[in-house]
Amino acid sequence: MSGFILKLIAAATMLIDHAGLMLFPGEGWMRIVGRIAYPLFAWCIAEGFRYTRNRMRYFLQVFILGVGCQIVYTIAERDLYFGILLTFSFSIVLMALFQETKAALLGEETVFGTHLENHGVSRGLRSFLTAAGLLLFTVLCALVCMAIRVDYGFCGILVPVLAYMPEKPWMRKIALGVGLAALSLVQWQMGDTRQIWCLLALIPLALYNGRPGKYRMKWFFYVFYPAHMAALYLLSMIF
Repeated sequence: MSGFILKLIAAATMLIDHAGLMLFPGEGWMRIVGRIAYPLFAWCIAEGFRYTRNRMRYFLQVFILGVGCQIVYTIAERDLYFGILLTFSFSIVLMALFQETKAALLGEETVFGTHLENHGVSRGLRSFLTAAGLLLFTVLCALVCMAIRVDYGFCGILVPVLAYMPEKPWMRKIALGVGLAALSLVQWQMGDTRQIWCLLALIPLALYNGRPGKYRMKWFFYVFYPAHMAALYLLSMIF
């Protein structure tokens, strides 16, 4: 199963989930099916960050689209609830900081480390400052999730990071499963018993062959999120 098929499954289950939320609130099965979407998108975000040629552009694509959706949502609903694209934006920054910290501790050249080296900062201090940056941003993410409702919360930010950390694909899938189990437990304690169904996403992930697939359609998946939300919102207003 290619990455393209994974994204199609994620998009389809997300559409079913949001249709159940906005149009058919009595159909609980639709929300259960929708639990599959987040894990697949989290995996794709981690893999996309791993293989992209320009990580800054990758972050900006997700972040700017997330901010645009956030502005529309906040105006329409008068709610500061951070959507999934902003959740993943936090994840991308954490992945970048993790990679910088890992490289610094291994003595490898990094963007931040090179900048500090040019200012006469020693290798040991460079490693410490890089690790401190990772820790501080992690704490910042936790504080933001405590102050503002963020889609899938702090655990939702960490799941893609866990899926990114290991080098071997099978270990990344296990790490994702651990993150999803933790997310399900946290959501269960908060009263959401449906989140446990997100573990079903491990089935298509087990069949993932590591290849992007014949068709990419990158911009389709970027546009699909705001487009389907706008269409569902319009339908909910009509009916």
